[in-house]
Amino acid sequence: MFEKTGVLGTKIDLVLAIIRMGLFYGDKLLVKKHVDRAKALVESGGDWDRRNRLKAYQGLYLLTARSYALAAPLLLDSLSTFTSYELCSYSSLVVYAVLAGSVSLKRVDFKSKVVDAPEIKAILGDGEDKLLALSGAISAGPGADEEMKDVSSATPAGAKTAVNLTTLGSDQPEAEVAVDFSPLAQLVSSLYTGSYRDFFGALAAVEVSFLSQDRYLYEHRGWFVREMRLRAYQQLLQSYRVVGLESMANDFGVSVDFLDRYIIPFSQTFHSCTDNAAVIWLSLLLRNASLALLIV
Repeated sequence: MFEKTGVLGTKIDLVLAIIRMGLFYGDKLLVKKHVDRAKALVESGGDWDRRNRLKAYQGLYLLTARSYALAAPLLLDSLSTFTSYELCSYSSLVVYAVLAGSVSLKRVDFKSKVVDAPEIKAILGDGEDKLLALSGAISAGPGADEEMKDVSSATPAGAKTAVNLTTLGSDQPEAEVAVDFSPLAQLVSSLYTGSYRDFFGALAAVEVSFLSQDRYLYEHRGWFVREMRLRAYQQLLQSYRVVGLESMANDFGVSVDFLDRYIIPFSQTFHSCTDNAAVIWLSLLLRNASLALLIV
């Protein structure tokens, strides 16, 4: 049947339908095979709409394969041109894009592509930020280290309907279900501002409200929580030569025993280099001692 189909656009649509079936049944090998097939067809002369739709399909596949670093740019780019409602809702795409970006992007890119992205502010923002995003008055700029507004002003009060700026003013296929994005908004803002106590609470809420409820995120929820904790630990430790264990526990709103249990598995990761600084552990989680880091 496929080979007898002469129109390229129809062939691409058939392959995309197979990808949706593969995603539904969790057949990653089938999905990968047909994502590559769809890419080849699109490159051979596919139109803009199908090229754009494939971006969302590929991003979602990479998300299920735990390739968050590769999925993030595709999903974030899809936010501004999303029309693939046969694949997932716009609300779900927002969740996928924000989570993938939060766990994988460097701080500068995280600021510009997640924190300041107008498509995300239109949903996670509140008050003036949301109105400016919807009106197109703000856009993601290069100011990667500008001060963020107060965390409380960026946290939605309750459930809301996601607004796709691409189709704003036109009829969407169906009404989006109202979603409480406040845990996601709190996760983004607290990670960027270094409010680690709020970050840990938001991460737990995201696990309950999103990771445990979504068929594509559920499988990797434990990995995601671990990686987000690791990112927060690294972000804090990169700022100091010596960090008191009790001080660190207080910053994260956890006990010293919690750090004892959960930082030890990360110790090898902290040996890695960032930029030109080699971070060497001189003392690791000795009770009543400090976490001493020597920068050489």
